[in-house]
Amino acid sequence: MLIQYIKLKNFRQYYQEQTIEFSKSATRNVTVIHGENGSGKTALLNAFSWCFYGLLNLPNESNIINEHAIAGAGEDEVEGSVTINFLDSGKDYTVTRKVRARSTNGKVLYFEPEVKVDYIEKGGLFKSVNNPTVELNRILPEDLRTYFFFDGERIDNLSKDSGTEDVKKAIKNIMGLEILERAIIHTEKARVRFRNELKKFGNLQIITLIEELDKLEGQREDLRKQEILQKENLTILDKQIVEVETRLKQIEGAKQLQAQRDIKQADFLDVQKRISDIRRQMQEKMSKLGYLAFSYSAIQKADSIIKNNVNVDTFTGVSSLFIDELISKGQCICGSYLSSGSTHFEHLLQLKEKLNVNNFQNKIYDLTGNLKLVKERRLNLITDLKSKKKSELNEILIQKKLSEELDEISLKLAGKESEEIVELENKRLKLIEKKSSVERRIGVIESDLERIKKSINEKTNEEKKYQALEEKGLLTQKRMEALQKLESVMQEILQVRERQVKSQLQDRITKVYTQFLRKGYHIQLADNYELNVLNDNNNIVGLSQGERQITSLSFIGAIVDIAREHYKDQKADFDEGGIYPLVMDSPFGALDSDHRERIAKGIHKLSDQVIVIVSTSQWKGEVSEQLADYIGKEYKLIYNDPRQNKERPYEFTEAVEEFNTNV
Repeated sequence: MLIQYIKLKNFRQYYQEQTIEFSKSATRNVTVIHGENGSGKTALLNAFSWCFYGLLNLPNESNIINEHAIAGAGEDEVEGSVTINFLDSGKDYTVTRKVRARSTNGKVLYFEPEVKVDYIEKGGLFKSVNNPTVELNRILPEDLRTYFFFDGERIDNLSKDSGTEDVKKAIKNIMGLEILERAIIHTEKARVRFRNELKKFGNLQIITLIEELDKLEGQREDLRKQEILQKENLTILDKQIVEVETRLKQIEGAKQLQAQRDIKQADFLDVQKRISDIRRQMQEKMSKLGYLAFSYSAIQKADSIIKNNVNVDTFTGVSSLFIDELISKGQCICGSYLSSGSTHFEHLLQLKEKLNVNNFQNKIYDLTGNLKLVKERRLNLITDLKSKKKSELNEILIQKKLSEELDEISLKLAGKESEEIVELENKRLKLIEKKSSVERRIGVIESDLERIKKSINEKTNEEKKYQALEEKGLLTQKRMEALQKLESVMQEILQVRERQVKSQLQDRITKVYTQFLRKGYHIQLADNYELNVLNDNNNIVGLSQGERQITSLSFIGAIVDIAREHYKDQKADFDEGGIYPLVMDSPFGALDSDHRERIAKGIHKLSDQVIVIVSTSQWKGEVSEQLADYIGKEYKLIYNDPRQNKERPYEFTEAVEEFNTNV
């Protein structure tokens, strides 16, 4: 998808018709739009979302049409619209969303907005799309709009806990994993439909079993819906907690305590991760070597049998393998060098021949050696587990101390004289309590889902109950079994593809992140899709707003790059990918000079088409210098201040192209 132009007609402060064309050059792929505060930068960004999806994120969202245009129309109807022309998959699309309004008795009445999508195919054939919403969501899903039309001052949400589900959804949508998930759901529904047909051909046992499976799968579906709902609630609660804590940082008398809490919370999460890692290591160790912990009695009994039943006097205690090792080294245990034909060499060969004859004694020696090895491994296991348990207890003590310090900070905030601070802290505590309740509920749901999954598998495997079927029923059963195998294979493919995509994404995020961030941190995409930033000691670190912005930008750049790579490769079966533009408002706002230069130096590589909406203060200096060679189009948003223009005493913005002489 490459955007050719956007046309705004009486949209917000854009009076009459304003058109901005975007660069499609492969080498100069950046379009820069300059605008000061209040000139309509955010309105321009929102024009993309409104045109494609009918969504606005602006003050007074219902006021879409320019106020001066409404005033000038009297009681006649006036129209506001946004038109976007873009190329996608060999088609030339034009999307227009428009709305009409009329002023009556001082009140502005809006009509229902209309959207129209047309396209021209390669051969020049013109077509209109009957289902524009579906078509636009196919090209660029609504859920992903904030990744490609984003506000740089709000982009840092991706690197917070509340962004985890958004990150997961974006990866699945862009990389085509959602196609597999939908296919699995549809296959499951088809299998259930065939299974219900078996009721016509089966006996009472079969009918009973099918009804039990229907009931279990109904329960599973209900639980899945509950799980989705609870996770959505968790995301909302996380965002609300962040909002409260952000406000506390801004209030004098609370910001210092909140800053301390941020540090303590980061340390607390770090300790939680270490405890989790230690427990995981102990579980892995026990799953592999746990049997050694219960081997003591068997080892003692084997030692006793050997001592009581083997003639130690006739047992040399030397194995043929040991002799081969001495010959290979060329030196005897007494220190003499072994050469072919020497006395020591011949003696060892005779001893080896004797040992081979007395194979039983050799086996006893091997067993004794193995028992000794098992004893050592058992001792090492116990020592290692004790060490890890000690480390776990130490971390738990640190966690307890941090928890107490966080409680103390909360008490101090709740005891402040400021009513706003007390109210915010109490609100925060209630939100955290709700979050804990939701997390517990999710845990119960996950446990119930696992139990039901086990029951479904057990009942599905009762093949013997399907033997009393008529011929038509056997055909239905075969179809059902084929769908079940298909579903299982697709589940495996989905798991493999998720691991591959996550690995690819990790590599690409790391590459982009190291280019953008000055510090020697590295970024990690956790199993739950959470973005964590780690220091040299692999501890999670707290980030400034600018660093969170860089982290989020790295993620977006990585998924756009991978999607572009898969699309151009044309070999992918499920992960189609695609060419996506990046439209960014104020991407340099929260950054210092060095980071601005780093972002500006690499931002043109993130996508085939980059559109930057930026103020003069953010643009001048290092940003302008780094991007100069990649600018294909350049515009300036000129705001008309009615106080300073008597000839045109109304508020509006014009988009004027600035011609780049270097292009």
